[in-house]
Amino acid sequence: MILSLITLFLATSFPSVAKTSWMAPESFRLVIGMSRVEATKALESSGWTVKAGRNEDEAIVDYADDKAMTLEFNRERLHSIRFELFAFIPEVRQAFKEQQTLLRKTHGEPKKTLKSKSVVLYDDRLPNIMVVLSDDPKSEYGKKGLGYLAVRYYDPLPPR
Repeated sequence: MILSLITLFLATSFPSVAKTSWMAPESFRLVIGMSRVEATKALESSGWTVKAGRNEDEAIVDYADDKAMTLEFNRERLHSIRFELFAFIPEVRQAFKEQQTLLRKTHGEPKKTLKSKSVVLYDDRLPNIMVVLSDDPKSEYGKKGLGYLAVRYYDPLPPR
């Protein structure tokens, strides 16, 4: 009996402790290029609330108080997904490093020609992936100790 309980306990999946593991389209069953109806249905069937964004081509999902996801549509097709994390600067810097590691494991090394310590770019694949860290302590939010991490998956072709 005890052996069965231990086996069940070890076989049970636990939520990831990684701060950025949720920042991937697969986590929400989304694919760049899918229709707006399909994207909305995928999110709502998983219990997420899709809200209107700043304009008719944008939708927002509040993941948590410090996390959000912004969807951008072009001609009723999912054009871009931006995952956003707001945290204290040390935490957001750690999340940036974590995201870099996760992307390297999944996609290999990012673009080498980009000489930035706060931007990571994968533009040799579809969708393109861009990770941006905003941790400037002199910025408006930085003065309050807050930073921002955005991970964007997008179609590189401009909206028509």
